[in-house]
Amino acid sequence: MRGRAFGESDKIVTFLTRDLGKITGIAKGAKRSKRRFVNVLEPFTAVDVTLRIRPHSDLAFINACVLAEVYYSFTKDLEKFGYASYVLELTDRLIRGQEAGAETYDLVRDVFRFLDRCRPEPGILRAFELHLLRQTGYEPVLHECQACGAAYREAGRLFVQPLHGGVRCGSCVGESRAHEASADTIARLIDFQESVFDEADSSQFALSPRNADEARTLVRSFFASSLTKPLASERLLDDL
Repeated sequence: MRGRAFGESDKIVTFLTRDLGKITGIAKGAKRSKRRFVNVLEPFTAVDVTLRIRPHSDLAFINACVLAEVYYSFTKDLEKFGYASYVLELTDRLIRGQEAGAETYDLVRDVFRFLDRCRPEPGILRAFELHLLRQTGYEPVLHECQACGAAYREAGRLFVQPLHGGVRCGSCVGESRAHEASADTIARLIDFQESVFDEADSSQFALSPRNADEARTLVRSFFASSLTKPLASERLLDDL
């Protein structure tokens, strides 16, 4: 997920793993290694990692890494690089320690594989965010008003209320902070909640500019309070 130099020859590296959640470890001699760590401690690589958990320490010992999968297009396409960077950075910020399960690892892997073979579309990030919210226990209810149960297509004016975790109609919205939402954008977000990346193509995530801006505001509202500072990758995407 990320790494940094440590001393003259070592690196501190954070991995998202399928078996152990998010793990940070020290790779001794990684900056000078010509065998164990060549080109395997970079973002956008999947590796088989051998490590030793250290009792009473937040840092594991990284003994070896074997390259398993590389997403080459991310280094050739700046927009794909920005999308993939956003996926990693948001996951890193929302997932704490070893709480991530295999589902989170599979989600990131599936999104990376999708991006590697398909053109970027704004809906890809919204779908990823919604799937990540589900896995962290904060999936919003979008198909009906949470208070009266009116279907979103029949509710008249619609509002997304992050505090209540979903959609409310104009009659039930109350005074909590809310974002007014159009029915067609809510419909697209419901589609994204049900999307399966390894069965999809880019057209399923296409959004008009108006829907794209609205969808971003609505979905981001559900986890904005968990982000204490802006994402660097989001600034890159805004520039693009």
